[in-house]
Amino acid sequence: MRTAFSSRSRAQPSALAAAFMLIALVTGCTVGPDYQPPAKPSNDAYDINDTTSGDETPDRSDSRESIPKQAFDRARKVRSDWYKIFDSDKLDALIGHALQHSPTLAAGRARIKAAREVVKENQGALYPQIGVNGGYSRNRVTGAQFGITQASFTNVFNLYQTQATASYDLDLFGKTRRMIEASNAQLNEQQYRVIDTYVTLINNVVATAITEAGLNAAIETTRDIAKSQANALKIVRKQIKYGAAIDADATQIQTQLARTRASLEPLRKQKTLAINRLAVLVGSNPGDFSDPGFTLDQLRLPRDLPVSVPSQLVDQRPDILAAAAAVHAASAQIGVASANLLPDISISGSYSRSALTPADLGDPAFALYSLGASLSAPLFEGGRLHAAKRQARDLFVAALSDYRATTLSAFGEVANSLRSIESDARALEAQRTALKAARNNLKTVRTQLRNGAADYVNLYTAQAQYQSAELDFTEARVTRYRDTADLFRALGGGWSHDSGSPVADTTGAAVSGKAANAHVD
Repeated sequence: MRTAFSSRSRAQPSALAAAFMLIALVTGCTVGPDYQPPAKPSNDAYDINDTTSGDETPDRSDSRESIPKQAFDRARKVRSDWYKIFDSDKLDALIGHALQHSPTLAAGRARIKAAREVVKENQGALYPQIGVNGGYSRNRVTGAQFGITQASFTNVFNLYQTQATASYDLDLFGKTRRMIEASNAQLNEQQYRVIDTYVTLINNVVATAITEAGLNAAIETTRDIAKSQANALKIVRKQIKYGAAIDADATQIQTQLARTRASLEPLRKQKTLAINRLAVLVGSNPGDFSDPGFTLDQLRLPRDLPVSVPSQLVDQRPDILAAAAAVHAASAQIGVASANLLPDISISGSYSRSALTPADLGDPAFALYSLGASLSAPLFEGGRLHAAKRQARDLFVAALSDYRATTLSAFGEVANSLRSIESDARALEAQRTALKAARNNLKTVRTQLRNGAADYVNLYTAQAQYQSAELDFTEARVTRYRDTADLFRALGGGWSHDSGSPVADTTGAAVSGKAANAHVD
């Protein structure tokens, strides 16, 4: 239950002056916790080494098998166009198309606009609310309501009315200001969510392009394997015809050939799925999308990788910033709930004229006006308002825990990306060693075959080992490219270091990356 006290009277200039003095005195009071930035995390949340294993100077004679050593640079910032490090015009164009036509980004930008209007809506409550109205009515009045039944006491007349009203809530304890603070924080959260979608979209396009490049390499290698097996089978069958080989030799090769050809279909299926995924990511129908035909040789592995320390990461990961904005909004809602428990004062006034003819509306004699103030305060609400305040505090604690969980998850992603790059670099070197050994073995068997020291079954076996090593090496190359892309995603995608935000055209200003926290007194 709220009690309300009000007064209305003909106002004097001194009353208006007193009202504005009262406004100036009370508008500085805002209840609830004030939002404060968090302490920066320690920079030992994850380890950063200096370099990975690899070639100091890549061999230009066989760039496909060269493995550049990658160095981690703590001083460099992540580029907003980080995907250009792969030096692929085809990939750059595809990402540009995705950013322009992604329906997910378009929906996010629309939600930002809606959140911005909520801020403007709440800000409007800080100003006086002024309205005008006018009316006309045809009235019949009789003396019956006074117990008079004579017809002479019956009157029919027209009534014209105009009125201007104004009201102003003093926001005594800052409820409106806390609502504005909360809506601003929610706007920031929505902006960061859209930026996170922007960063994720770029990473998904890059990862899918790398996947297609790897599948194209695997399909090409598998076809070469099938071709060599078919040639070997043809030769062995001729040897069987002249008694130089037995049927078991042909059966063995034929079985392997059938298995190799069978493995092509799953690879083709995966390639089709990757192309369809690219189509969806760039906002196209799969039926209208042309295969970009990515290959690993069209992509370059960068030698230098920027790495952010944890204290920098919390200021550039959009998901961390979104979680911080959610904490800010939850903190402001505590202030709103606290203000609901306290008195509220508002002032209002009206000026009207009523007359029997339109011409009389201009006569000051028909003017009426009033100015007054009202105070309302809760006396008994059945515990509802106190429960709402406790709920706001609990939601703040939940938002704060979500922020910490998001931060820990981000640190884990960066740590995993760094370890994956280092480990997979060593794995790629090992696969290259195995590939070179298989190639040397194949050369030896071919020499032995010419000298009569080996047969075609030995050659087939050596070819199969070499081509299997090629498949393993190709898969290891794909993993290295994907690890690099995942690191840039884990570091936040570099959007905060761009000349403008991905959502600047929607919000009217670029969003800066500033993480924050809050506390409750």
